[in-house]
Amino acid sequence: MKKTLAIVSFLAVGLLVVTGSATATNVMMHFNGNGSYSYNYPTYPYYFDVNGSPETLMCISYNEHISYGETWEANVMSLDSFAVFSGVGYQEAGELGWLFLQAASDGGSNPLYNAEAWYLMEGVPTPDPSPAMDALLASLTFNQSQYPGLRVFVPIDGTQSWTGEAVQIFIGTPEPSSLLLLGTALIGAGGVFRRKINL
Repeated sequence: MKKTLAIVSFLAVGLLVVTGSATATNVMMHFNGNGSYSYNYPTYPYYFDVNGSPETLMCISYNEHISYGETWEANVMSLDSFAVFSGVGYQEAGELGWLFLQAASDGGSNPLYNAEAWYLMEGVPTPDPSPAMDALLASLTFNQSQYPGLRVFVPIDGTQSWTGEAVQIFIGTPEPSSLLLLGTALIGAGGVFRRKINL
C-alpha cells in the first residue's frame, strides 16, 4: 500500500511539473534558419531552439525582423488568448491556426499559407496573395475552442540580442517533450490505479 501511494505521489508531482512546463508563459528562443524565400521573406518552416528544444514554427508578422543566430524571450499563449491579446478575434485567430496546420501538413511547399497569415495580420504582402483563400477562410467558422493545442510566441521587446527592429510573432504546436512526458505520466498513473483496483 505504501509503495502504491509513493508511486501515485511521484506521478502526481511529475504531472504537475510537466503541466507547469507546458503552460510556462516565457521561453527563450534561438533562431536557427528557415525554408525557402517567397514574398521577399522566408515562408514556413522556421527552425528554432525553444528553451533548448528544437521547434518548427510559422511566422505570422511580416513587417518585423529576425536573423540567423539571434535570440530573444517570448510570451507563449494559446490561440484563443492571442485572439484577445492582439484584438484579431476568434475567427481570425482560428484562420491563423488553420493556415499553420496546412503549411505544416505540406511541409511548407505552398508558400501561400504563410503569405495569407501575414495578410491576415498586417495586410501585406500586396497585392492580396490569394483572394480565393480569403473566400475559403471566410466560409469556415472558428470559435474560442478551436485548435486549443496551438501556441503563439509573442516577443518580449527589449530581450532581443539586437536593436532597432521589432521581433516577429510565431505560431506552432504544443511542446513535443511536454506532451510525451504528460502522456507517459498519465499511462503510468492509469497502470497504478488499475493494479490497485485488481488487488
